[in-house]
This record gives sequence, C-alpha cells and structure tokens, in this order.
Amino acid sequence: MESFLFGDFFHLTALAITVFSFLVISAKRIIEQCSQTK
Repeated sequence: MESFLFGDFFHLTALAITVFSFLVISAKRIIEQCSQTK
C-alpha cells in the first residue's frame, strides 16, 4: 500500500512539474510578444 501511495505521489509531482514548466514557458512567450509590440 505504501509503495502505491509513493508511486501515485511521484506521478502527481511529475505532472505538476510538467504543468508548471508549460505555464512558465507560455508566460515568457507572452511577455516577449508584449515587449516586442511596444
């Protein structure tokens, strides 16, 4: 049971890191586009 919880926690952490990285990259692109238009 503990190994299942650990595996699920690791999966959720990896998913959170992927989503966070995607948001950071998207934010950087938006900021770059805004700075270029000015």
